[in-house]
Amino acid sequence: MTNGEVRRSSRVLVAEFIAGIGEGNKFTKLDLNRAIPFYAQNDRRMRDLRECGWVIDNYKVNPSLAPDEYFVREIGVRIDLGERPPKPARKTVGGAKRRRILERDGHVCAICGVPAGEPFPDAPSRRAVLTIGHLIPVARGGTDDENNLRAECQRCGDESRDNTLDPPTTDFVLTRARNIRSRKEKKRLFAWMVARRKDPDDTELVFLDWCRLPHSEQLRVMQEFGKQVLADDDG
Repeated sequence: MTNGEVRRSSRVLVAEFIAGIGEGNKFTKLDLNRAIPFYAQNDRRMRDLRECGWVIDNYKVNPSLAPDEYFVREIGVRIDLGERPPKPARKTVGGAKRRRILERDGHVCAICGVPAGEPFPDAPSRRAVLTIGHLIPVARGGTDDENNLRAECQRCGDESRDNTLDPPTTDFVLTRARNIRSRKEKKRLFAWMVARRKDPDDTELVFLDWCRLPHSEQLRVMQEFGKQVLADDDG
């Protein structure tokens, strides 16, 4: 950077990169980090763009995407071109309402089920800190009504900001639950509902660890493990 250049924020650089990708196109986390190599947490700056009207899907809301891919659905306020972002509309939920939500949800994350202060099953070195999140974000018309609030751990809270889908309807969830054929699986699901948490089994923990690998390493593990699966089928 020369003396005449002004250092731009990482959020502005991320907006410039994604705008260059264009609406309707994909990019990977590696593409993003290669384009902006001197800043940490580029993915967090990308989530911050939601407050400016940017809609960027990840694999959790768009099943056609790989775990490290993103899809540019909508480009919002062009802060990279000097447009001014809107003032934050979110208000902090605190006091008595915060305590009621945490008590109602049993002091566990309503998304992943990890209790407050407990280590994450797939990351034992990290302990969950609970906050209050919105099912429908304020930016999309969500309110601070208690039915629209839930306890979230800090990790799920960050990830849920990428979610561009509103919650499912009550009838949709109830119909899917009733359509489970196995009585054993129905009882298992009901136990999760009562406990307000689901403990991942060994297979799910392996998958969660696999998702955290770099894309090239995911492919290597998938190829090597696939050989064993195919060999077991032949046997």
